[in-house]
Amino acid sequence: MNINNLAENKYKYFCERDGNDHISSIYALKIILKLIVDFKVKSVLELGLGIGSISDTILTFSQKNKIKYVGTETNEFCLQALKKNVEYFSDIEVYSSLSEIKINNKFDLIIVDGSDDELINIEKYCSKNTLLFIEGYRISQVEIIKNIFPNCIHVEIISKEKNPNYGPFSSSNWSGGGQLIFINPNSYQKLYWFNEKVKSYFKRRLRRFV
Repeated sequence: MNINNLAENKYKYFCERDGNDHISSIYALKIILKLIVDFKVKSVLELGLGIGSISDTILTFSQKNKIKYVGTETNEFCLQALKKNVEYFSDIEVYSSLSEIKINNKFDLIIVDGSDDELINIEKYCSKNTLLFIEGYRISQVEIIKNIFPNCIHVEIISKEKNPNYGPFSSSNWSGGGQLIFINPNSYQKLYWFNEKVKSYFKRRLRRFV
């Protein structure tokens, strides 16, 4: 199954789960899986596991090549939902806060999918070329990251697709994307950033005619 089909199937699955009003968009799931492939991600930290749409998608995708998966969540409803919704829940190290995670853990990809007052401490969990992906708009969180990493580069990845006519989000709205940040960009990351900038530019123009 390719990454687009997997993202679509998982999105449909989570549209039917209780608490689905804050699940990741179908397009954000596609972006995340593409980042994992393009950057050969081996470890993920997710801040705000929610009911599990992102973690279930990634862990299903990575069963052949296991990814270390660590996440934070404090909401009791979500903690119980994760156990029901995520097929490979036992593969997740779940913590209530970032401060509980040992700082010798460095992650290839950090996903911000909720508010986290400890985001200002994220640098401790980053390696030199860690990617950060902030699901949705969340510009205030982008600014926090930019203050921590003044040499970072950032691109908003947007969709030219609208939400499907099922699920919790209006089909008249664009499927949400996210904010991709390279904290210490190397040559490949700079090229990737530039390509995404160009794509987003043309998608914005195309949206005017859809």
